[in-house]
Amino acid sequence: MGGSGVQRPAKLAKYLRGFGWEPIILTPEPGAYINFDDTLLEELNNLKIRTERVDIRSMFHTSGKKQTKVKPSWWKTRLLRFITSWFFLPDNKKSWIEPAYQKAKKLISDEKIDAVFSTAPPYSNLIVAKKLKNELGIPVVMDFRDDWLNSHWIDYPTKWHYNKMKRLESETIKTADAITVVNERYKNSISGRYPGSDKIQFKVIPNGYDPENLEQVVPAGNPEKFTIIHSGRFYNVIQPDQFLHSVREVIKQNPEIEKKIALQFQGGLSEMHWKLINKLGLTEIVTDFGYVQHQQAVQNLMNADLLFLTLGNRRHMEDVTPGKLFEYMGTLKPILAFVPDGITSALLKLYGAAEICELNNRKAGAESILNLYQQWVNKDLPEGDKQFSEQFNRKYTAQQLSEVLNDVTKGGV
Repeated sequence: MGGSGVQRPAKLAKYLRGFGWEPIILTPEPGAYINFDDTLLEELNNLKIRTERVDIRSMFHTSGKKQTKVKPSWWKTRLLRFITSWFFLPDNKKSWIEPAYQKAKKLISDEKIDAVFSTAPPYSNLIVAKKLKNELGIPVVMDFRDDWLNSHWIDYPTKWHYNKMKRLESETIKTADAITVVNERYKNSISGRYPGSDKIQFKVIPNGYDPENLEQVVPAGNPEKFTIIHSGRFYNVIQPDQFLHSVREVIKQNPEIEKKIALQFQGGLSEMHWKLINKLGLTEIVTDFGYVQHQQAVQNLMNADLLFLTLGNRRHMEDVTPGKLFEYMGTLKPILAFVPDGITSALLKLYGAAEICELNNRKAGAESILNLYQQWVNKDLPEGDKQFSEQFNRKYTAQQLSEVLNDVTKGGV
């Protein structure tokens, strides 16, 4: 699968060998999804990292082993979220639990597996790990890329649904030998909900960037254009509207800039986005690369002058650290961020090369863009703090995970 969520487990698997652990990946057969990234699979295959696939039946797996790309629309996305929130707890991947459990149990028996690492979402993964722990007693590390009960993506239609999810989370978490989370906010949120969590090892292992992706890049930007790029899809309340309005304001006040600025998006723009772009008169300066393979995405980041990041104005969004943030910081390029006060804004301040804008202040956004444009003209754009960014190197995060695995197995393999 493509997208940011797959990066963490794929890159951890890639680098764990360097620290004494041999990963075997358990995953479903390809199904229906928005985007696929064959280069990530190729990378693991070239390293001969073993992948075991499970044939399952779900709303995403109706065509056997066939990989099916689907084009999302706002109403289909909303309908899926509605159906999921009412009828699928913990999530719409729950049909994966039993076949994954049976396959994992056989692998543990045949291969003498030392530990299970299970990453979420989907939270169904964690329930598989819970079942394995309860039956086999194998050491289990549960990994949270998002919060669970307080996830910013989950809407509970009734109090019953909320209480049911709370019980599922509690029953699952208490079986873990260790819990890893992508940031301190999630650690405090999850550990703070349950009195018994003080007996579980919690470790913050942030998302990161792969230095090999950056090393393969030969920058080839356009020195005549101030190029701003956004990486990743927009969905729900995370939208580029505020940024686009701010760009329109800059051009309105400084018409000569229009021929010197370029906006790029990789991940795909919807008809709704293009409608706004056309309305604001920005069509000529916008390029939509659509979904691109990960290495090309990194290349495009390095070709740009400024990296744009946004988070929506939604509950718990202040606790979110999007995966793209760390890849952005790995480039050491300046970042323009429309984000709420929270953990992401705090990290950007430490990074040292970020303009942070209020979510609903177009005037402030325009001022930030104009300020960065002037710095580009003067060849004086800021550079991120390399020493700060290096803590997010995927090799280092894999080392941190290996230490957790060593602890829960009392010495490792």
